[in-house]
Amino acid sequence: MSSVESSSPQPEMTRRQKVIQRTKVGGTLAVSVAGLLYAASLERGPEITLALAVVLSLWSLVEVRKMDLFLAVQGYVVACVSTVALAAALYKWPQFAEADGTPQPIEGPFLLIAALSIPFALWVLRTTAVRAREGTTLKVKSVPSVLLLVTVAMPLLALYPIRLSGGAAGLAVYIVLAKIGDIAGYYVGNLMGKRKPFPGISPGKTVAGCNASLITGILVGLLCVSLGVLDGARYGLLSGAILGAAVNVLAQAGDLLESAYKRRAGFKDSGTTFGPSGGMFDLIDSLILSAPVAAVLWPLLFQS
Repeated sequence: MSSVESSSPQPEMTRRQKVIQRTKVGGTLAVSVAGLLYAASLERGPEITLALAVVLSLWSLVEVRKMDLFLAVQGYVVACVSTVALAAALYKWPQFAEADGTPQPIEGPFLLIAALSIPFALWVLRTTAVRAREGTTLKVKSVPSVLLLVTVAMPLLALYPIRLSGGAAGLAVYIVLAKIGDIAGYYVGNLMGKRKPFPGISPGKTVAGCNASLITGILVGLLCVSLGVLDGARYGLLSGAILGAAVNVLAQAGDLLESAYKRRAGFKDSGTTFGPSGGMFDLIDSLILSAPVAAVLWPLLFQS
């Protein structure tokens, strides 16, 4: 074979080949997640969950830094330090109490994170979509460090209060709710999706896929309550439906937000660690907006 032939570009994969390859990678990742959830079910499960959340958060921050989304290196350093500091505070949280000795709710910080991240995320999505529709480019691709702080650095730490409130089963259900809609939306969108609601942000998303994702999330939430996987539902099946819908809508929004970040930075994926599935930030995008809200909703919908 000549050198010209050996250096010729490989043919682009067909949609069917991409689906098969992503399915294989997804199966491998599912086994890995199952192993991590088993570790979270052990006696030191809460601490393992918190440590894992820190690792995933810092990993994602490294990828975001490589995409040049931080305005300055100082913002990156602050985000990393803040992540570790909040994790340490959460670990010591039982020591925090009101004046009368009543323990403060551990979900408190995540209520603030959710209150900041959602409007910030809507701003990023709107500005990115407008720029794409107008065909103009962003003069500054970076985003404010406070936005990256509440949408990349800190949200995964909400897995810790979810584990405390819902136990290992609750944590597993949350992960399933956050990812199952993405899986349903991906396959339904590839099979029958035509209309694209967010062409300027995520051209691959379709109306059919988004609807299938939401319906799947609600059904899985209902199923988990009806089968007793989620105990102590304050409002019966409605608790499962609310949790499933809230997690799914915010998981889809998180996926869009991560796509907007990559579009601003000019990257197709946040990394190459997981092949066609991209980097770590690509994998946890469905958690960045949904995890803090799930942590806040859990004690409201379910009795511990």
